[in-house]
Order: sequence, then C-alpha cells, then structure tokens
Amino acid sequence: MAEASSGGCRGESGSRLAGVSGILFGILLIATFASSYNFPSGPAQADATLAQFSSFRSAFLAGDIFIGLAAVIAIPYFVGLRAAFNGKDRLLVGSATLMGVVGIVVTAAVFIGEAITLDVLSGPYATGGVSKTVAVIVAQAVIGFGTVEVFGFLTLAAGFAVYGFTTIQGRPFPRWLGYVGILGAVLFLLGAVPVSGAFTAIFAGTVLILVWIFATSVLMWKSGAPRATP
Repeated sequence: MAEASSGGCRGESGSRLAGVSGILFGILLIATFASSYNFPSGPAQADATLAQFSSFRSAFLAGDIFIGLAAVIAIPYFVGLRAAFNGKDRLLVGSATLMGVVGIVVTAAVFIGEAITLDVLSGPYATGGVSKTVAVIVAQAVIGFGTVEVFGFLTLAAGFAVYGFTTIQGRPFPRWLGYVGILGAVLFLLGAVPVSGAFTAIFAGTVLILVWIFATSVLMWKSGAPRATP
C-alpha cells in the first residue's frame, strides 16, 4: 500500500513538472519568435544583416537565450507527455517523443550557432575591403545552412502530428486536441513549401501547435494535482 502510494505521488509530481515545463516551453517559443523577427530568411540578406548587426545584436542574443532555454525545458515536457500515454501505442508515442526532442534541440543548436557566427563575422565586415567580401560570402553559406533549422522545426511539428494521431483515440487527452495537433503540423509543413500563402500557413500552424502545447500542459498539471483523501 505504501509503495503504491509512493508511486502515485511520483506520478503526480512528474505530471505537474511536465505541465509547468510545457507552459514555460510554449512561452519561450513565443519569446523566441518575437525576438528573432529580424533574423535573415535567406542568403541574399547576408550583406544587409552584417551591415546592421550592431542594432540586431541584442535581439539575436535574446533569441539565443530563449531558444536555448526552450530546448532544455522541452525535455521534461516531452518525457512527461510520453508518460501521460501510460504505455499506449508505445512505438508511436516513443517516435513522437524522439522527434520532438531532436527537433527542438537541432533547431536551437543551429539558431544559436548561426547567430554567434554572424556576430563574429560582423567584425571583419566592418573593416571593409577583402575582409568584408569574405565575411559576406561566409555569412551567405551560414545562413544557407540555416535551412537545417527549418528541418529541425519540421521534425518537431511532425512529432506533434504523431501525438495528435494517437490522441484521436481519446486518451489521454480529448479527441479534439488530437485534431489540433495534426492540423497544426500539416499547416506548418505546407508553409515550408515556397508558394503563395506559405507565411499564413506557418503562422496558423504555429498557433495550433502552441495551443496543443499549452492545452496538454494544463491537462497534465491538472492530472497531477493532489487529490483530497476521503
């Protein structure tokens, strides 16, 4: 009886930790998006980015901090999310958890690496001459490599789609939340295609993914809340 009670307490504590971590994860993602609006979207912006980097430095540093913290906070969230399924569809849930963790870690690593490299290159760029030319060429390559960052976020989105597919069966979250996860991931994946309306699709997909994160976090917190004993 004591062992069962102890196990239940650990489960409730884990759910609360996952819930808090998920809410912080969502907030940090929003903060990252808000602080990185000036981040270069393609190699063609390398020259302009280096020219104005001194005015972007604070925003890029804030973005690095937010995405780095998000990657750390995401781990207990995804671990708790996997535990919430209580062994159901172990292969699918395990795959979704792996995609989620790998996706956010890759995104954070590339984002931070790109920002640091651009900061370093802004020095030679300011000196002019050959150094400026080389700095722009290297920056174009670095920004081009930033597509890996998009791949990381697509992997993260795909993980939410798999979670959503499993959730449609009604456990451990409401079915409607499963559809939210799938639709959010699909819209984000469609937004990665360079066509008209791509930004709108990415924005809508991101909003739905954030809804999934916050909703599942609140539900996990509630499931771990202490229950009054009769």
